[in-house]
Amino acid sequence: MDNLRVLIFSGSREIVHVMVPPLGEAYLAAYLISQGHDVKILDLTLSNDVKRDISNAIEKFNPHLIGISIRNVDSTTYPGNLFFYLPVKRIIQYIKQIAEPEIPVVLGGAGFSIFSEEILRDLKHDIGVVGEGEYVFAEILKRLKVHNDLKKIQMGICFIDKKGHYYQRPPWRIENLDKLPFPTRELIENEAYLIDPLKKTGPTWGNIQTKRGCPMNCIYCSYKYIEGSTVRYRSPKKIAEELDIMVNNYEIQNVFIVDSVFNLDYNHLKETCQEIIKHKVDINWGANYVPNKMFIDLIPLMKKSGASHFATGIESFSEEMLRNMKKSRSPDEAILTSQKCFELDIEQLIHIIVGGPGETLDTVRASFNQLETIKSYRGNLWQGDGDVIVFIGMRIYPHTPLQLIAEQEGVIQKNENLLKPKFYISPKIKEVDLFQVVREYGINNPRWMMPGLGFNNPEGFAELSQIQFAKYLI
Repeated sequence: MDNLRVLIFSGSREIVHVMVPPLGEAYLAAYLISQGHDVKILDLTLSNDVKRDISNAIEKFNPHLIGISIRNVDSTTYPGNLFFYLPVKRIIQYIKQIAEPEIPVVLGGAGFSIFSEEILRDLKHDIGVVGEGEYVFAEILKRLKVHNDLKKIQMGICFIDKKGHYYQRPPWRIENLDKLPFPTRELIENEAYLIDPLKKTGPTWGNIQTKRGCPMNCIYCSYKYIEGSTVRYRSPKKIAEELDIMVNNYEIQNVFIVDSVFNLDYNHLKETCQEIIKHKVDINWGANYVPNKMFIDLIPLMKKSGASHFATGIESFSEEMLRNMKKSRSPDEAILTSQKCFELDIEQLIHIIVGGPGETLDTVRASFNQLETIKSYRGNLWQGDGDVIVFIGMRIYPHTPLQLIAEQEGVIQKNENLLKPKFYISPKIKEVDLFQVVREYGINNPRWMMPGLGFNNPEGFAELSQIQFAKYLI
């Protein structure tokens, strides 16, 4: 066996919030193809008949290996929560049921990496990939060729042995990201990913990654666990070249940069924008940012290179709450950054979290009062019906400081299984009072979306939710 056939399923089927092109799967496919293998990607978000499409793909492609990606486990919203893992679980069970027993099924993806042991045990499955998958999947295929034991791989895998013991090898962190080939977008239905999934037609979007890893210490975030705390940057030239290909080869005019934070290194950010301008890439792009003065100074350059939309986890306008979340910035920086975006006609989506450690009704009101002073440019491309998303409580993820805080305060038990969503809300607040305050401000600010309460939902949201739940039936 020289080349092997690898069938990759993107198992997440989320359309309510955003339809996400399977970028991680496209990266994995590109690297395996560069190693001489044949790869097919099937994004089940786009499927209207999951069993039929899975069966056809397996029968026609006849894979030597099946990979299944789990991106998101749940919607991180409270008290109303979408538990994305359940439909993915049914999909995995069906694949294992119909695939030939000799075909290895390997699980992976960001959501799987966070809950690898819990998911393996729940599915009674034996093997998965934790962290970045390109190199470890290539190693898996090498061993498949010679019928070697996959559990002897020393990096990137996790497994449960015959005695029921869980083992996890250190994840692979690819140092030079420029050595990876560009994602294989020819294996993706690029025209299917609508910016506004509430509509049946309209502008579409693609995604790109400019770095991996995050050095920040936000108490609730699992990003460091997934990609590590050491940041590895792609070269600005490579980023511009990939954007040029996206526009000219795939007609992707709107791009979102999926890094956890785009503005970690300002030299890298500046050079990236300069390369986009140099390559004359005609594109609208957006990114996640942390507000501060250096970012403000570079917004005009970003605008010139095509920036039209920014998303930011402002989280709170209370200095006390920002400190409690381990955010190293002030509320004023967020206000000034938002003002600059408004001046330059750049759309913003602001994330706010209420109910974290130390929160009181006074800090919630003070934060909302500040938020009401922010003006948002309302373009017609990215944002649609809302400028702000208010999250109530913090989703407790394993491997985070919030898990330890929640254990110490008795919100959860020590080493509790967190696969089924658990949320932290400050003991200083009664939930019913918090819900009331959030609704109170929501009435006065109809563009503040509050998905956990089902409040200020965009037009057509209820209809789309019915389509979402229908997709979960398998």
